[in-house]
Order: sequence, then structure tokens, then C-alpha cells
Amino acid sequence: MDNFSHRYGPWAVVAGASNGIGLGFARQFAARGVNVVLASRNEAALRTEAEAIESEHGVATRVCVTDLTAADGPATIIDATADLDVGAVVYNAGAVHGAGLFHEGPLDEALFLVDLNCRGPVVLAHHFARRFVARGRGGIVLMSSMAALAGSAYVATYSASKAFDINLAEGLAIELRPRGVDAMAVVAGATRTPALLASGATVDESVYSLMEPDDVARGALDALGTTSLWVAGPGNQLAYDAMRTLPRSDVSLFMSQGSASLYDLPLL
Repeated sequence: MDNFSHRYGPWAVVAGASNGIGLGFARQFAARGVNVVLASRNEAALRTEAEAIESEHGVATRVCVTDLTAADGPATIIDATADLDVGAVVYNAGAVHGAGLFHEGPLDEALFLVDLNCRGPVVLAHHFARRFVARGRGGIVLMSSMAALAGSAYVATYSASKAFDINLAEGLAIELRPRGVDAMAVVAGATRTPALLASGATVDESVYSLMEPDDVARGALDALGTTSLWVAGPGNQLAYDAMRTLPRSDVSLFMSQGSASLYDLPLL
């Protein structure tokens, strides 16, 4: 058994694994010899992808159908993995969120994002952190976004909820590292996923260098255990570094202009 599968196996849980970056994580764990629990709402897609992963990589899989915005959604994953020796959990559950002015949008849509991007990660991270500390090793990965680096008009709740994931992962990294457990936030930029394509965003590929989901997942797992925050792709890393040198108000304005451009909305 190599070091990766020993530290983060024999099972990994991927929340939001039916497509996109989450499916990329499931494939990359399997490629490293780790069995995978694939969780999301789409049972048909999960079973299709689980069969493909088993066939290609010779690992075991388990499908867990759950809605992570429901009150009992995270608990479904907890119950479904109670008999497994889980060594890693990735929270990548996502949804099409669209864009618009905060005060004009339905409150339910904002709270949906809070449940999905804040409550869900807290419940699963809390549960698996306890399990990982007890066994002395493990890894927690929380997916975030370049949109989280500063407040952004038109996607205010999404941006704020993804910033929560960064802060949670960074705090957990400090708490858990002495106990043998790694925690990391992954900051992804524009990635060729079904959620992006369905969001209504107009992505100019001469401006935005779209990454492939498997490349994001592969790089993230390579970085796990070396840092508490990993930015996907050299272009995004350059942008992240540049933003850190600017006044936060300027970064927020820049992010807001970017959101307006992506969603064909007026500049504010």
C-alpha cells in the first residue's frame, strides 16, 4: 500500500460526485487505489459513473443518493459510511446558482446556498474530523471558488458562502495537523462543468482559461497534505497573488465587474 492510499484510504467520500469536479475527484481517488463513495442527488448518473470507475480502476464503490440541502442530507452520507474505514472526504456539492441583485432575489435561493455551501460542509467535516483524529490520519477537502476571494455583486451569497469554506478549511488545518489529519480548501476558477454551462454565464475563453474537472481534482489531491489552500491552475494562482496586493475594496469592485461580464448584467 502506498503512502497516499494508506493516509487517505481505504475509502474516500466525495459529496457531489455525479459530474464535474466531484466526479473528477472520484476518478482520481480510484486511480490511486482508493475505494470511493459517490454521493449526490442523481442516482442514475452515480450508478453509471460508479460502474465505470470499478471497471477502469478495479476499486470498490458505493453509491449514496442524498440532497445535501435537506436537513437530513449530510446524515444520509454519515449513515451510509458507518461501516467503512473512510480516510478522506471531499465536499464538492454544487448547484446552478445564477446571478442577480441580492435584494431582488428570493430569500429561499440565498438560504439554499447557505445550506449547501456552509451547513453541509460543517456537518460532514465535524463528523469525519472526529473519525480521522481517532485513527490518526485522514484528509478533508472543501471546494471553494475564485468568487470567494472578495465580495462580489450579483453573486453576493454564493461568494460569501464559498469564503466560509476557505476559512473553515484553514482553521481546521491548524487544529487537525498536530493530530495527523490534513484539511485544505480548493479555490477553483472557471471549470468546464455542467453547472457552469447551465448557469447562464457567458465564458469568453480568450479571457477565462477553462480548466478540465479531472485536472483540478488531480492537482488538488497532489497538494493535499502540503497546504491548507490550493488554487487550481497557474492563471488562477497569478490572479490570486495579484489580488492579495490590492486594497480589498478594489478587489471587490473587480470581482463585481467580472460577475457582471460573465452574466451579461450591467456594470455597477
